[in-house]
Amino acid sequence: MKIQSVQFYNPSFTSGRRKFDVQGHIGSHYDGLWNREAHYTAQNIIDTVETNNVTKVLVSTISALNPQGSKFFKSEQSAADEVINLKGSDKVTFYPLLSCQPGISESTDNVKNLLEKHKFYGLKFHPTMTNMGISANFDVYSEYLNLAEQKGLPCVFHSTTDGKSDPSQIIKLAEEHPKLPVVMYHVDLMSKPEQMSKTIDEISTSVKSGKSNLFVDISWLTDFDGKGEQSKNTLRQLLEKVGADRMLFGSDTPLGEMGDKDKYRQFTDFVENTVKEFYKDKPDEAENALNKIFYDNAEDLFINKKWYQAADKVKKLSGKTIGLIAAGVVIAVAIVAKIISAHNKKDIDNRPSCIKHS
Repeated sequence: MKIQSVQFYNPSFTSGRRKFDVQGHIGSHYDGLWNREAHYTAQNIIDTVETNNVTKVLVSTISALNPQGSKFFKSEQSAADEVINLKGSDKVTFYPLLSCQPGISESTDNVKNLLEKHKFYGLKFHPTMTNMGISANFDVYSEYLNLAEQKGLPCVFHSTTDGKSDPSQIIKLAEEHPKLPVVMYHVDLMSKPEQMSKTIDEISTSVKSGKSNLFVDISWLTDFDGKGEQSKNTLRQLLEKVGADRMLFGSDTPLGEMGDKDKYRQFTDFVENTVKEFYKDKPDEAENALNKIFYDNAEDLFINKKWYQAADKVKKLSGKTIGLIAAGVVIAVAIVAKIISAHNKKDIDNRPSCIKHS
């Protein structure tokens, strides 16, 4: 008798839970962290995520995020061509982000034209790589966010305290556009624990006061290089102060370790275990939080666009309300005019010259 082989799966996040990675990359740049030229393709992403049960990935091209004049620099238009027709696989679907260049482009005209011709799911900004800091170009960035709000497109930002992509400036931008979802990639990349805590507090205060619609992705909150405890503390703070509703799973794939499917798996399992530890003895809450972080939040934000549908509904209701008020005013004015007319007629008929004597 032939005995069929049986595969046993570790009941971990990687083997069972579907994922939506909100940060994938293609294109070329000089990787200063590794001191080398780097070139990424769609296949690099697929090879990393497909075996890790990732079904959807937001993809931007880093070619448009190089500083102007550098070897791999491409304009918003030419770089967009890299992602417009990007194909995933039978298991992985790609959703393109439009990489933007405030401070390099003189206006949002290029982006407007691209959005009219092609389907994008959000706008991507990397002030550090483009060498166009937010503070020095605040009004220009704000114009891009105005456009995003009109088109119903979330905005994602590289976020790190470096004088260019400072979280405080991203928060300030988000507060000028309180309905628009603004995602802070990495929360505050490579910052010291005290700075990370400060950034999380600022995000929490802004969101809870209703001043902004901020979200964070958790890329690079890993246990690599002995940073496990620090990353755990950051994840715990986010869960406590920002909440699972505003956390998104992102990896930065295929950059660095995130181009290695085994490292990718290690990262995802680390996140799962940390979330479960936070909700100790509350398995239902843990499961709900995990589903939100690793899939549902991104689906609602970028695909279903529940935030935009809600805003649009309010706008339409407001329009109807204004219409009803206007109609009511017209009717009221007509009634008042009729009363005044009748009253004037009565006054005329009662004048001595108008009284008929028999």
